[in-house]
Parts: sequence; structure tokens; C-alpha cells
Amino acid sequence: MPRMDRYAIFVDAEYLYTEGGMLCCNSPERQEILLYGLGANDFLVGLASDVCDLQPLRTYWYDASPDGVPTSAQQLVATLPNMKLRLQRGNPGPQQPSLSAAIKRDITTLARERAICDAFLLSADEDLVETVSEVQDQGLRVTLINIASREERGEPTAGLVKEADEVIKLTKDDLSRFIRRRRAPDDAASDTYDPVDSVAAAAAEFAESWLYRASDDEFDALLDQRPRIPESLDGDLLYAVENVIGGSLRGQDRLRRAVRQAFWNRIDQEVQDWPPEPER
Repeated sequence: MPRMDRYAIFVDAEYLYTEGGMLCCNSPERQEILLYGLGANDFLVGLASDVCDLQPLRTYWYDASPDGVPTSAQQLVATLPNMKLRLQRGNPGPQQPSLSAAIKRDITTLARERAICDAFLLSADEDLVETVSEVQDQGLRVTLINIASREERGEPTAGLVKEADEVIKLTKDDLSRFIRRRRAPDDAASDTYDPVDSVAAAAAEFAESWLYRASDDEFDALLDQRPRIPESLDGDLLYAVENVIGGSLRGQDRLRRAVRQAFWNRIDQEVQDWPPEPER
């Protein structure tokens, strides 16, 4: 059976929240962190595509939920294109059950079925060292995506680093594209806080990600329907913004208008910049 020229990404969400939160927000607590799933996936797909110059199969996102029911943030991740959410019962946090068994199952299955030739693993779980070695024996190339440790901490992934074919280290600048501190209630109540600014920034970020993955036909179809945003896209937009700001937009007509206006502002910028000026 010929191997498909594809790659897959495997994300240990707890590692991303904990280490990414410490690096960007000086906190590993999820309630203090906003992780923009769409932006994270777009960044990782772009990173992997640049490294191996192949097409993605999909991203596997491993996380936990106390009752097995996805949170709003996890639901948003699950709706992303080419995304598979693997959710297990348990409390998200340092004491959650290891996600390594689910990761091992997927990566070994894809290697055995020759569905991919490259794997990008975002994890610090040393239980996966043997798994990495096993899939390499089947011809799979494994790139470890590591999060830069704070200076006072030791390297938590020495075994994985040694076993991987290549290691990519994510810096604070990388992670700050999709991880930020959740605005504290005191800040939200201050005279200087304007919620319009927050939702507009989140909407512009969503538009940026949508433009990155939209086809020319989808872009033209959107412009043909202006000023209306297609229902499914509008729902994704509002849902993404709610995930970023950590609150509901239900009944917030002023903020919903600001969201849609910011989305169109970014689309208009793209229209103005196209086509590019010819080289002289």
C-alpha cells in the first residue's frame, strides 16, 4: 500500500494550556487564559506545512472534561475543518489523566495504515517516547513541537527531544498569537475598558484566519452576499469571538454589530490590497 504524502498534527491541549499559559500569562490556570483554537490550529498547520511541504491530513486535539461534555472552547475546536477532538473524562489541569494512550492509539494507527509520512507532536509526555520510536520503525518521521521553558525550569521533555527526528521550539512571540490572559473583572469594570475594542479585535483575528484558509470561490461568494454574512460563517464568527472574550454576545446587539463591522473592515482591507501591484 503506497504511503499518502500527508502529515498530521497531535496536540496535547493540557501541555499547551499549562506551558503556554505560564509563558504568555504567567499562569497555568485555564480560567485565567484565553486560547484561541482557530488561531492555534492555523499557526500549527502553517508551521508544519513550511517544514515538510506536504498537505495536512488533519489535526488531533486531545483534552479532558469532567463529565465528558465539551466546553464552549472545546466545541469551537471540534468544529474546525480537518480537526478531530479526542475528549476524555477528567478534570483539565496538571492532575488530569494522561492523554498519552489516546495519542498513541491515533499515531500508531496512522503509521500502520500508512496514512501519513510525517507527524508533528505537541506534547511533553515522556510516556510517548516508546511510541515515537515504534512509529519511526514503520517509516514515520516525527517532529516534536516544544514550548520554550522558563529559565528557572529544567527541560521536561529530554526523552522526547532525544527520540524525535526534529525539534521545533515555540517562543512567547509564537504563542502570543493565540494565547492571552483573560481580562479580569476589575479591568472589565474600569472606565478605560471598552468591550467594543475587545470584540472588534477578536473579529478581525477571525477574519484573518478565515482569509488564510478560504478559497477564491468562497471569497467571491462572500462579497456577492454583502452586507449579509452567510449564516454558518456568521455563527462561527460570533462563536469565535465569544470564546476569545470569555462571555456571551446573546442580546448584545451593539457588540454583535461591532463584530460584523470589524469582520467586514478586514475583508475590505483584503479587497483594497488585491490585486497586488505589478513589479516594475
